[in-house]
Amino acid sequence: MTLLLNLFAQVPGTTTPEMLEEYLQDLSQLKWYIVPLFVITIYIVCSEIEKKHYSVVFAAFAFWLVDVFNETWNSMVYATTGQPVWGVTAAGGTSLEILIGYNIEISFLFLIIGIVSCKWLKTTPGYEGEGFWGANKNWITDPNNMFYKYNVKRKDLSLDERKIKTKAILGRVIPAVTGSILAVIIEIILNKAGLLTWEKSWWQASVPYLIFLIGYCPFFFAAVIVHDLPRKKQFIVVGAILAVVVILLVISGSLGMLGKQIPEWRWLNS
Repeated sequence: MTLLLNLFAQVPGTTTPEMLEEYLQDLSQLKWYIVPLFVITIYIVCSEIEKKHYSVVFAAFAFWLVDVFNETWNSMVYATTGQPVWGVTAAGGTSLEILIGYNIEISFLFLIIGIVSCKWLKTTPGYEGEGFWGANKNWITDPNNMFYKYNVKRKDLSLDERKIKTKAILGRVIPAVTGSILAVIIEIILNKAGLLTWEKSWWQASVPYLIFLIGYCPFFFAAVIVHDLPRKKQFIVVGAILAVVVILLVISGSLGMLGKQIPEWRWLNS
């Protein structure tokens, strides 16, 4: 009982800027282990490409890019208010703290999780098609695709088609929700271990639904949606996410919002 109370204790804003910025963008902290970690990540991606699981790779990059988007606006919050929504500290022993709540280990981890999240998905044999551009060619008639009969009104579907459609959607929603819940649980553990900090009163283990809805659901749902799209649409959606992320990075970077907090804007936190 005591352990549960401690897990859901609400202690926002317990870290200082010095703690959060100790290793921020400090290349002198690079360690050798990051090299094999990078190689392992590349190996996993290449293995999926070798197996022609291109949809899995597209989905994984969608997952990863949505996380980068979240990490960017979190850095902007910190730079302007002096307090991020979440942060990482030197206690985690990171090799490189890229942004205030984002290190290189998290970056590799999330790309791998994006791939793993698609391993849970039930697929129809041959869904990748014969050629590179043939992925999900029959997405509207594929009983394992979440877009099954999406272009037909529900009232025009037969009873069997409705059942198939419901099952197909649940086949993507359940893994996405399950993955998000597991991720929140892991994050709670990391927070209690001091490797990850939560700095806002509304971003705590006592209100996990926000961490669930904002912190992880967008990642997993982006992955499963992209996974089930035809190849050209995968390019369009991932390209659109990439464009938004790049634009946000350029704007925030040009304003100095990707590093330490901006003293001139500290009034926003008053």
